Amino acid sequence: MTIPDQDPSVTSSRVLPEVCVRVHVDGPAEPVIGMNGSPQTPADPFGVLWTRNVVAGSPLAEHVAEARRIPAAHTGTTRWSYDPQAAQRTLRDNPASLGARFEPWNRACSDMTEHACTLLTAINQARSRPGGSLIWPAPIEMSDDSAGAILARARTGANEGRTTKSHPWICTDPLWTEVMSEFGLTGVASLPSVAMGAWWMAHLANDYQDWRQDYLSMLDYTFYFEYNVDTATFGRRRAEQILRDLNRLWDMDGLSAELQVRRLHMTSSMAFFDTKRKHEAILRRRPTDGLTAWVHRDRDWWRDFKAQDSGAWAHFLSFVEGEAGRDDMMLTGVTNDWVDLGPDLRNDECNQSVLAMTRGSVTTAALLQCYERSVWMINAQFTTDGTVRPDRYAACMGTIGTCFWEMCNHRHDLWRYYALAVGACAEAAARDLYKACQLADCYTSDLEPREPADTTSLTVPRRLLSYEVVVAGDRHTGQVALHTAVCDAVDSGVLPLDIVIYAYVVPTLLRDGKIASSDFLSYMDSAYCANFATVVRSGHACAFSDLYCRAIASLVMEQWWCGMYFAIGLGSLIEAQPGKTAGDRAHEVER
Repeated sequence: MTIPDQDPSVTSSRVLPEVCVRVHVDGPAEPVIGMNGSPQTPADPFGVLWTRNVVAGSPLAEHVAEARRIPAAHTGTTRWSYDPQAAQRTLRDNPASLGARFEPWNRACSDMTEHACTLLTAINQARSRPGGSLIWPAPIEMSDDSAGAILARARTGANEGRTTKSHPWICTDPLWTEVMSEFGLTGVASLPSVAMGAWWMAHLANDYQDWRQDYLSMLDYTFYFEYNVDTATFGRRRAEQILRDLNRLWDMDGLSAELQVRRLHMTSSMAFFDTKRKHEAILRRRPTDGLTAWVHRDRDWWRDFKAQDSGAWAHFLSFVEGEAGRDDMMLTGVTNDWVDLGPDLRNDECNQSVLAMTRGSVTTAALLQCYERSVWMINAQFTTDGTVRPDRYAACMGTIGTCFWEMCNHRHDLWRYYALAVGACAEAAARDLYKACQLADCYTSDLEPREPADTTSLTVPRRLLSYEVVVAGDRHTGQVALHTAVCDAVDSGVLPLDIVIYAYVVPTLLRDGKIASSDFLSYMDSAYCANFATVVRSGHACAFSDLYCRAIASLVMEQWWCGMYFAIGLGSLIEAQPGKTAGDRAHEVER
């Protein structure tokens, strides 16, 4: 399979601006986090002491109102404080402290955090001294194939040393402003990355049907601040104030034991992020070659390492107990790492799951083998008739939600990557992408791929959905076969057809050669903010109904089954060029 010549607007003939610049017609505001952060940020996107309109009058709303009235005081009576190391000790030494029924999840959380932190220490040592028994850096394996062709473009300066992946920004589109006003989203929700993660993806999980779900969203905040909260310049708001606000927000009186456990899990996971961030901050000027991967000795330790990076710990108690639940925590990161494959090579990301599963190979054959296994593991969250398994519902929504987060967060340039390697879809789709199995079924204990001995297969019910879309002035109409859950949600009005057109129909038009790559990318950029606003509005408008959430899951799986994310991963290799360690993370601005 070869990658066809692409339009100059997508390849090396012209280096594109970062994605967040392209998607804002009038130009975005100053970046609010990052190396170019400005103290003149035109909004305050770091306020956390607020609640959505729908939970007005709830215990959570009263707690937050009290925190706003007495901003300097300790608002809780429990004297709880944000201390990741203390939380980890509690889980390790007294896992039944809040009730015996939580002990299996507490022990798992403790073990996973310990394994992940041990690997971080090994990585830090391996960066200064060659060798290592748990994990080690190795040159990537390349070949003269479609992946190698894109790597060659990257190495010959296709990006001129730059990246089109953005640092976090606010969205300045009026449509997004309307959505924020409609549902009472403000402050930190100004950042699309946080809005999609904490106020859309988190709600897909449906852990609760009341204000408690909003409390989980507030626990999720720390994941989005994890690398930045005490190091970056946040416009007018200093990091110390953010930490104080988060501490007051989480320190709520009268929390049930279950909510306290969820808070404990999220806090403990920050022990990992705290360690990783500090290591990377020290190395932030260290040059990378864009050609190095990290190879793991042990499958299950790697699984726990990747799971720790998931950001889903507020929801872990909703995951199935045991190895399957730990696998599910890993999968949110796996889905993201296909989009970040190239950028992670540029930034020497030590927790890159695709490279871990290929043991450092970026040959097309190895990537195809990894892709099908990634899909098989996601399929395990579904029943054989293609519906989300009830016992893995929250986990599945985290996996699926990550994909929409990537499409809307104003950071990942996945549609450019897709356009660069759209021809790769066919080869991925030709594989058997409907098997379902766990990590241990398709990888040996030392993380070598193997054929699963016993698997189930999904039978996906589909029917035709009609569409009409205008791209570059040309009207395209037709029908596309999609999961009946998607069609039913569109027919009911719960899922806007525009979302399906953006996520699936227009990419399919490019894949089938019905539109040019330049017209495709122009459409996706120009509709980006409107799609983001529509996605968030649609979820809140239906209160994240079961019909809506299952349709979202099915739509994303249609993307995976047709090979879309394989093409995105291959195309992302255009970013595999020399850079700096953790170059996509924010650090304190040099004065």
